[in-house]
Amino acid sequence: MIDLLLITSGILGVWGIGIALAYCLLSRMLLKRIPLLLRVSAKINVAELLGLGLVLGFGATAIFYFLWAMVGLRFSSNLAYFWTGIGIVAGTRTLFIRYRYLFQKDKSESSAPRTNQLTRLCWGILLLLAATTMLETLMTPQRFWDERAIFGLKAIVIFQDGTVQSESLHDPNFVQYHPKYPLLIPLNEAHIYFLLGEVNDRWSKVMFPLLYLGMILTYYGVLVRTIVSRFRASIFTLMLATVPAMAPWEYGFLSGQADAPVACFHLVAVLYLWSFLKSFSEKKLEQSAPDSGLAASLIIAGLATGLTIFTKDEGIALFLVDLIALFIVTGIYFRDRLIYVGTLIFQFAIVTVLLVAPWFYYRTSLPSTMEMTYFSRMQISTLAEGFTSLQWAIQHLWRRMFIEVPRWGLQWWGVVVSLIAFPLRAIKPHQLFLLLDILGAISALVLAGLIAPTPIEEHIGGSSHRFLIQISGTAVLFIAGQWTEHASPHSTAISGNSAQDE
Repeated sequence: MIDLLLITSGILGVWGIGIALAYCLLSRMLLKRIPLLLRVSAKINVAELLGLGLVLGFGATAIFYFLWAMVGLRFSSNLAYFWTGIGIVAGTRTLFIRYRYLFQKDKSESSAPRTNQLTRLCWGILLLLAATTMLETLMTPQRFWDERAIFGLKAIVIFQDGTVQSESLHDPNFVQYHPKYPLLIPLNEAHIYFLLGEVNDRWSKVMFPLLYLGMILTYYGVLVRTIVSRFRASIFTLMLATVPAMAPWEYGFLSGQADAPVACFHLVAVLYLWSFLKSFSEKKLEQSAPDSGLAASLIIAGLATGLTIFTKDEGIALFLVDLIALFIVTGIYFRDRLIYVGTLIFQFAIVTVLLVAPWFYYRTSLPSTMEMTYFSRMQISTLAEGFTSLQWAIQHLWRRMFIEVPRWGLQWWGVVVSLIAFPLRAIKPHQLFLLLDILGAISALVLAGLIAPTPIEEHIGGSSHRFLIQISGTAVLFIAGQWTEHASPHSTAISGNSAQDE
């Protein structure tokens, strides 16, 4: 019972920190001192606030612990209690003092009683899925290789030594497998251990179903704010939540591995980049008419991208793909506002870089063991050697994406059908960005397989299913954008006048 109380308090603390940070970002409070941006009061969608709060809460906890250690301070149970207390106070103040009208029913959107009933049914299913995911996750301790040997082991060392500067983490004979893997997961697991005062690798998995819930809520909130009614947003959210590769596949959000969290953080980043492009193209803003909501979208996307990188190295490739896709879309559609759009995209990139800079500085001190060293292998001769396996890679991905649908989901067929059904919608800036993002991510996977020192059958064959999890949310978002004929009248990037609050 004491453990349950401590875990509940810890969750509320992490969530409270995230809610406070999400509120500041969504209401542009963090941007009010920047003179080039407008300060706009906002009424924020509840689902978006709570979902983004979960996502940013776990990210902020890991960053806080990491920076604490980087300045030479040590972790302890008292620090975990302090962080929890700060989070509970900050979250409570945000929800019930500074944002008292948050839960007031908005009456500007009238829906038929039947539609309201169907929306409630969808959310009943979604909450049931979240609850069962939590129960299934906590039924087993850490048991797969990656969650134990890569992430779980580091969390135990951090808990026992009270720092990330531990000699064990710098000993290549101790950390034999990927010692340079990022620390977001181990630091959050260590936070749970400090709260409990002991290692409990069952309770440490609580963050994964919560990230699943955060992903669902954020996705729903952005859809409601951006393009669709609550009912249609609920349908698309249910589509995301029931992708089998995420849940109930045992390597998805039910395990303590990094692929599902990467899927969560990356989808949040893509959501806000997509929202930015949609809002920007619809508003047709001039360079002389800055909008703080657009900047807020890109800052949130930058934070989420940084957290993706701090979770797993694949985040680096996803970040580069996002940037390239943004520049291509900008070059096609916004050439007349190139400087203004480029400045906004630079904000996204610089937030990402600043967030992960301390990690990369620390990473240089870690030993190298079994890393693939992709960048050093990026040579013509290496590509030529791997090119002979390109046909196998394409056939393998086709089979995994379009044939093995009972196990991985119909999202890729949904992309193809949506593209064929509405080809003109697919070339709108925000939809084209999603297509480029998907194609770029798959191309990056194939390229990594071609230049990897291991056989491509082993490299891609053993990782494609996990990598495809990370971009499945982007596929579902593309489907949602394609099947939404008209934009919501309240469409904004981070709108101050949304009438879609619940």
